[in-house]
Amino acid sequence: MALIRRRNSATFRLFSSDNTMTRMYEVYIMNRPVFFQENAPTDAHSLVIREPDKSTLDALPNFIREHPELNGIVLLSSDPEALWMNFCFGYREILAAGCVVYNREGSFLWIERNGKWDLPKGKVEPEEKIEAAAIREVKEETGIGQLTLIKDLGKTYHTYDENGVPVLKTTFWFLAVHDGGDTLGAPQTIEGITGVHWLPSPVPNSIQEGTYPSILALMNRAVTAKSDL
Repeated sequence: MALIRRRNSATFRLFSSDNTMTRMYEVYIMNRPVFFQENAPTDAHSLVIREPDKSTLDALPNFIREHPELNGIVLLSSDPEALWMNFCFGYREILAAGCVVYNREGSFLWIERNGKWDLPKGKVEPEEKIEAAAIREVKEETGIGQLTLIKDLGKTYHTYDENGVPVLKTTFWFLAVHDGGDTLGAPQTIEGITGVHWLPSPVPNSIQEGTYPSILALMNRAVTAKSDL
């Protein structure tokens, strides 16, 4: 089940498993996952905070910055949706869209952006459909066309500061296939992109260590989705 709600420019999503109806939200703050959920985690490396208040939510970025040893934070609440909305109201939202692209050879499309391995994505234009934005961004950032969307991969959330304003970016992701082989790309250098590459899965450790945790988790999800086709 998925619930999408818009209010004060914030987008909220409710995740539920088929059997347990467990509600959970996940956002990356300074590249660390923060979970909003009802049930206690089994991961002993995650810090658990029970029923956090608004001041605790507002202090999360500084707390994570001061504790780089944390793998993640779990915020336990009897009402994760209300807690998530309370968190979102402190941010300006930006909507983006992107694709995990594979080709006929089974390779996946990666880019090098600002010194990190990444996937093509970008902001959704006003009145633009999410699916159209995802395809457009891939073409603009990589020069790769002939794309067909195969499956919705869900959304990712991460936060950052933009000129002192806290931003929550919601990115809609799709699995897409390129009707070709290892087609030569054209990096959009104005966006800080210096390389376009087709790589096998799994990628080497050097690339896994040089990308963002959210991107690595998304790629793993995409590989699973592709194998289920």
